[in-house]
Amino acid sequence: MKGIIFDLKRFAVHDGEGLRTTLFFKGCPLHCPWCQNPEGMDGTPALWYSPGDCLKCGTCAAVCKEKALKLTDRIHIDASRCSLCQSCQEACPGAALRQIGTELTAEEAAKKLLRDRVFFGETGGVTLSGGEVLVQWRFAAEVLRLCKQEGVNTAVETCLLAPREAVEAMLPVTDEFLIDIKFLDTKLHKKHLGAGNEQILENYEYLSAKGAHILVRTPLIPGYTAAEENIRSIARYIRSVNPDGAYELLNFNPLCRSKYAAMERDYPVEGKALSGEEMERFYEILEQEGIVHIVKE
Repeated sequence: MKGIIFDLKRFAVHDGEGLRTTLFFKGCPLHCPWCQNPEGMDGTPALWYSPGDCLKCGTCAAVCKEKALKLTDRIHIDASRCSLCQSCQEACPGAALRQIGTELTAEEAAKKLLRDRVFFGETGGVTLSGGEVLVQWRFAAEVLRLCKQEGVNTAVETCLLAPREAVEAMLPVTDEFLIDIKFLDTKLHKKHLGAGNEQILENYEYLSAKGAHILVRTPLIPGYTAAEENIRSIARYIRSVNPDGAYELLNFNPLCRSKYAAMERDYPVEGKALSGEEMERFYEILEQEGIVHIVKE
């Protein structure tokens, strides 16, 4: 069984409990305007350009037989022409071009993850992230099965926008689900992210009823999710489904703007990370709504 991944992060400390190795899956059913990994949204491999490494020599454009590259103020990529032949990558003296998205078997993916098991200790382990893991749920379930077979703790970061069979397949091989609930209002969810949240909430309720270990997280995005009524409504919902449920608010991280620039896309989110005082105000809302297990960054 094979899947497509686009990154692997070692020594991660925010992707579950303890020290972890995180594997990033390509493809996502949502289109969050603030996505930290825009290179993982599309499910197919693609050519990635790093402007900061580019020498503007034009060598890559010269060797491209498909005429997919053009040099002006920077290299511009015509994805419709690119065949991912890798000739430009091999020729580039600054290593400014590389393929995003690699096909692996489940065994190869598990081997990469288990390479760091000596560092996991008693609380760490492996995490699957994305993109959206459940887009490739059969592959993901097999990767985690192989990891659990070796006694390693497993976690999945997911938006839960997937069929029930995908969630059912992940349940026995996942020790912790890190679930994003970005909007409770399904109209806002569809307006900003491209799909409603009915299936997401149904899957969350299913996992809660099954006694799964769940951490719900909401990224606080200025102009989008970072609104009192939104956070208050999500907190009320969590408490109604799981009174002891854990909830984490993630401060806005604007560092991904450089990725959008590299992709020649505008980043639609203005503003900066919330201040300590602003974060405390949101934590107060959680306390007011009876959330007893608040996880802070």
